[in-house]
Amino acid sequence: MKNSIVFIRSARVYHDHSPEQIVPFGTTLSNEFAVDPDVNASGLPAGLTVPIYQGYISAVNTDILARQNTKSLSLTSDEHSKMGILVHATDLMVGYIDSAANSKYPGDELKIVTVLARFGLTPAGHGGKGHKHIFKVLETASGSATLEAPSFGEGSDYHWRWSTDQKTWTQVKSTHKSMVIINNLPHDVRIYFQYDVSMPVGKGKYPVVSALANDFSWSNMISEIIPA
Repeated sequence: MKNSIVFIRSARVYHDHSPEQIVPFGTTLSNEFAVDPDVNASGLPAGLTVPIYQGYISAVNTDILARQNTKSLSLTSDEHSKMGILVHATDLMVGYIDSAANSKYPGDELKIVTVLARFGLTPAGHGGKGHKHIFKVLETASGSATLEAPSFGEGSDYHWRWSTDQKTWTQVKSTHKSMVIINNLPHDVRIYFQYDVSMPVGKGKYPVVSALANDFSWSNMISEIIPA
């Protein structure tokens, strides 16, 4: 195995939460930002702050109380929309927490898992699946590199990008597989790689994406010199 780094990513179990479940989950997560010694809210994606996120939680909670009063058993289209916004914002929050923890303690699984636990998060695929946590360069050939990201199961979409200077990045096509061969890379230079993954949404649901270009939570970098 060539250059590799362990990247611990949180399980997106909240994708299957009901409104009654995601409200306390999100509240615990957002409250931790005020006291956590390792993850600072100042680094959250542009346009998303803890108060804004708490506003999304409050909107869903208001709907919960209203449905309790009317004894409604199903969500309206407006309620579905508010849930979608909250789930998407939670993805951004969790992605930032993952990145911050992995950047501060690269490869130190115990410390990273401890940080995640304070936010009410657990690592994806934890327990007997350690090899699936590793983002690695499997091999290189003339102008190409074979990459493998941690596997997050059927229905996940994997996003890839590369750079020669860690400043200007080129994003390539997304894939449905956690392994990809990227070709037409520059020769005889060190190339840096990152990945992100979009988790599958629940049955019958539609993904919610941001109109902004920062809707990614890129992993730590790995690199390899690409031969001619």
